[in-house]
Amino acid sequence: MIPQRQAQPFLPVLVIISITLTHSALTQDSLDELPSKLRLNGAQTVQAFGRGGEAARMSTLAILLEGEHIALATAIDAKGHLLTKASELETKGEISAVAPSGEKLAVTILASDPVTDLALLKVIPGKATPVDWGNPDNLVQGSWVGAMTHQADSLMIGVISATRREIKRRPGVLGVTLDPNDDPDELGVAIDGFGPNSPAQKQGIKSGDLIIRVETKDIRSRKELAGQISKFDPMDEVNLKILRGEEGIAFTVTLNYKSNVFDMLDRNQRMSGLTSKRKAGFSDVIQHELPLSPKAMGGPLVDLRGKTMGLNIARADRVTTFALPASVAVKAVEELKRKAINKAE
Repeated sequence: MIPQRQAQPFLPVLVIISITLTHSALTQDSLDELPSKLRLNGAQTVQAFGRGGEAARMSTLAILLEGEHIALATAIDAKGHLLTKASELETKGEISAVAPSGEKLAVTILASDPVTDLALLKVIPGKATPVDWGNPDNLVQGSWVGAMTHQADSLMIGVISATRREIKRRPGVLGVTLDPNDDPDELGVAIDGFGPNSPAQKQGIKSGDLIIRVETKDIRSRKELAGQISKFDPMDEVNLKILRGEEGIAFTVTLNYKSNVFDMLDRNQRMSGLTSKRKAGFSDVIQHELPLSPKAMGGPLVDLRGKTMGLNIARADRVTTFALPASVAVKAVEELKRKAINKAE
């Protein structure tokens, strides 16, 4: 006899469906629309999510840079340790956190992991409830999940929308456009423009400059330049030799994420809204369709029982958000704590 797979816990959905839809109780926006309160993130739907929503709220802190929301963080133990998205902490300035109670907290950044894009933070203990990790292997397409919005003040609900998988890395970029008329017999490739947030331009490189060397490699074509730059990740420093007129000038450029440099030029991206700076290079992700802001990354992804199945790590496009599975996050915590101890010593 073939064993039956255990049914998914659809009780909250059944509760909603069983509500008597009288005209007096549920006034529709129009005759052919579902009442607002029963829509995916309507008040009654969120209330039906129950325990999962409360667990997400009590374990989520908002992270602020100079008073502006930049990410969420997840409470992971009773000692005040938090996890958040590391690439959102790159800008210098005062980092603080807002607890579920609304209290503002000082934050210490202890360590970061470029592989998972997670950072370990520390606040005073007792200000948030540590998450109860779940088993992400139990999630299938269509499973209900929830997460807090970027101000950590309301819950969004959605479903798992694809199977778990790897998201291949994407190299860093200089943020330049190149003269198409390069000559492989001549040294150097000419720059003819820049992306809107070009790291090369910020370092003082100009249109018309020739890139003649990347690290120790001489450059004679656009293909050679692309091949050398593709070896480096976003936020890596790359040494360039630029020929400007008769003068050779050395530059060190910190590469950036392609999405952070060029996405505003892409019509689809403009229509889809903002996405995360880093949204690739993850060995294992859970994909769901909650339309979270990039500023909501770092918060827990919970199931109906309030178990944390993962940490939201990247807003990829209009209908796609990635979360690191709980198993990946727990393993990263061990490495981050080791880094923090070694740094303190």
